Amino acid sequence: MKKKTLQLTFPEWQGGVNPPYYEGSRILDLIAPRGGNLECAEVPVRTNFSDEAPVTDGVSWKKELMEQQAAAYALCEEKDPDRIIILGGDCSVEQAPFDYLHGKYPEDTAVIWIDAHPDFTRPKDASHEHAMVLGNLIGDGAPDFAAMVKHPFDKRDVVYVGIVADHLEIWEEEYQKEYQMKFLTPEQLSYGSRPLLDWLRENGYKHVMIHWDLDVLSPEDFRSLLCAKPHIPPVEYAVGEMTLDQILGLIRDVSEEFDVVALGITEFLPWDIMRLRNGLGKLDIFHG
Repeated sequence: MKKKTLQLTFPEWQGGVNPPYYEGSRILDLIAPRGGNLECAEVPVRTNFSDEAPVTDGVSWKKELMEQQAAAYALCEEKDPDRIIILGGDCSVEQAPFDYLHGKYPEDTAVIWIDAHPDFTRPKDASHEHAMVLGNLIGDGAPDFAAMVKHPFDKRDVVYVGIVADHLEIWEEEYQKEYQMKFLTPEQLSYGSRPLLDWLRENGYKHVMIHWDLDVLSPEDFRSLLCAKPHIPPVEYAVGEMTLDQILGLIRDVSEEFDVVALGITEFLPWDIMRLRNGLGKLDIFHG
């Protein structure tokens, strides 16, 4: 019997307080392959992009984010998939699908967090909830969001891939010392997937959930990234160092040996497409 796969478009942008994440999610939805046993659904997201971001309990857009997370949980329950592809949006889109699937696969399940950043911030340090999502999933992060998680993960079942470990924020370094999370740097993976596959095998995992924040990629290899927005000065935060081919190879290698039940792709920012579309919208001939 084939497993049922849900392709969930979730154009949440409030977690990163960045409206272009909404557009990136919709474009991902346009270009993503459509398999034969695939059901598609979309989480409704508010589009009041020009409003000033309210901050409640240290979290920007908290009310809207909690409403949208609740809607994502409800969609997962309604569709009852065995696997979920998540097309984000910012990284906060992973919470409901990963939590839901952990209820289906509570044992022998690993989380591969492919990201240049650790995503276990707390509200006292920064207000963007997309940087708290993994913390929420392991019972920390933003308290009210963590309280929504019904099947929290053990930190021992999480491995970071591609994290820029020598460029963490001060509080991220503190949390890393506290959590002692397993991580594989771009250097450790420069010769292939073996370190990741060895870790999965040694710990006896059968099922895998993969979070893929595209910011793990180097802007020299892939340009549709926050840090590669045209005409901005060099950014101060960690910038990814891996290539698209490397990450795709890692995911293929994992898929050949383990049951990948979730794949989330987040923070896609195709600047040229968005700039062209916005520019064309200002030409009279398109409105005649």
